[in-house]
Amino acid sequence: MEKSSLEYYYDLETEVGLFYKWLFEKDQRFHRDLIYKNFPELLDIHLNVKKLSKPELCLILKEVIVKFREKYAETIEIRESDIIKNLPVIIEGINALERIMCETEYFKYLIMPSVYPTCPFDVKRNLFYFSITGVQDGKISNDRLSTTALHEISHFIFFRQIAKITHKLSDRGIHHLKEVLTPVILEHPDILKYRHDKKIGGNPESVKYQVEIDGRVLSIFDYVFNQYFKNPTPEGYMSFLFWLIHLFEKIEPEVLKRDNLFAKNGRAVFTDPVLNTEFMEPIKLE
Repeated sequence: MEKSSLEYYYDLETEVGLFYKWLFEKDQRFHRDLIYKNFPELLDIHLNVKKLSKPELCLILKEVIVKFREKYAETIEIRESDIIKNLPVIIEGINALERIMCETEYFKYLIMPSVYPTCPFDVKRNLFYFSITGVQDGKISNDRLSTTALHEISHFIFFRQIAKITHKLSDRGIHHLKEVLTPVILEHPDILKYRHDKKIGGNPESVKYQVEIDGRVLSIFDYVFNQYFKNPTPEGYMSFLFWLIHLFEKIEPEVLKRDNLFAKNGRAVFTDPVLNTEFMEPIKLE
């Protein structure tokens, strides 16, 4: 390949499997809460886990997904057509991202519009899901498309890089590192021109907890952002990545405490005063 590509993809069984994974195979309250909020007919599905087989549960999920897609078919068609129309410009952004992150190989990436309420990814397939759940509220624009695409593809690049680096991080530590790394990289001037949405990306549970250094308290995002933009050139990226890995190796125990807190309580860590105090307790850096 002479350069990377981004192609539209859709498969109903893949979408069903996505719902099944986050409802029954992962223990993340945030995902379950979002599914139940957008698909209230699934609220009681866990009552049937011991009564029904996986194929039977998947059939229930398929019926709900198909019903949703049929109900909002006209708006979904508009959203999907707009995604396909915007692919060429996003590909230019991917090429810029690869230069900034010192990527030397090219790949075919897949984007799958999904009624799942967030945007997960499948690193083995270089596939990411772009949520179009907002069609139920009449949303026909894809204002987050370019940022989401570049966000997810930066993850694919990062995973290939860290696989070649010796480190001491757990999978969850790597997860939170990449969720800080990516929104910082996406603030690079060469990337901003390809983003329609200029808001800082990133999961709040990964970028909002605080660190303290020399008596100064700031979010982990702001701290890493300041370090990166001391030298954001491609030549400085790999040394910055090694610095970031070393940082997370030191703070991982504290990061994992916040990870467990969020897994059990979801977004309540930002709204419940007691949980928020615990979550936002600054991590002291030497």
